[in-house]
Amino acid sequence: MRLWRVVVLMFVALLVGIALGYVRWGREARQLREAAALLPPEVRQRAADPGRRTAQGIVRLILRDQAVVFLTHEAIPGVMPGATRAFSVASPRLLDVLTPGDPVRFTLERRGMQSVVVAIERDKRSAP
Repeated sequence: MRLWRVVVLMFVALLVGIALGYVRWGREARQLREAAALLPPEVRQRAADPGRRTAQGIVRLILRDQAVVFLTHEAIPGVMPGATRAFSVASPRLLDVLTPGDPVRFTLERRGMQSVVVAIERDKRSAP
């Protein structure tokens, strides 16, 4: 007779734990919605549709066979801070005219969770 009481108490404890977790999750979701509503409209639009962004940078390394370019770039507002990072390119042919050390102007497009370089050219204004 004691075993069934233990089973019932464990089941009730599990249900209470799930209910409390669900309530907490609901509160956090509401707080996030309220915080997002306080953001300026242009920030909300950027977050909803990152679209394409153009920035300047310097080519550090080119991996033509993998269609990847390493760039040291300026901060891209609303997307990422300035850093040196690897980017996939939409077409390996974009890398044909580049060499490490070239100042470039490039365009990023958001594709899923990844930013892909869809256009890149030498920046003649920054060239030595």
